Amino acid sequence: MKRFVPASVSTSRRAAVAVEFAFVAPVIFLIFLAALELTAINLVRQTAGNAAYEAARKRIVAGSTSEDARREAERLLKAVCPARNVNISVQDEPDGVLVSISIPVRDNAWALGRFTGELTIEKQCRLTQAW
Repeated sequence: MKRFVPASVSTSRRAAVAVEFAFVAPVIFLIFLAALELTAINLVRQTAGNAAYEAARKRIVAGSTSEDARREAERLLKAVCPARNVNISVQDEPDGVLVSISIPVRDNAWALGRFTGELTIEKQCRLTQAW
């Protein structure tokens, strides 16, 4: 058996739901967008580490040059996440090679860059040759 609900009760309930949604929706959208932003920054961070490792592997092989390693790092960074203003350093050491990659967060984040100042993502990989 259906219960009779006066129109004023159903209208006031709809109004309450609309007000609750107005309070909750911005918070939920903010959390969702923050999760997307942090995921994008994490992708840049992981890609920088992988690019440093692969560049070091490229340089440690006999006959390769520092420019070959730099191009390999740039290729990987462009393929996965087109990072901007990347600084790639390849240093030959007596027993191996050190590759450093530095990426400014300000230039590679959607919104987080406004709040990070001069924060940079820095990854290094040192490989040694065992003769």
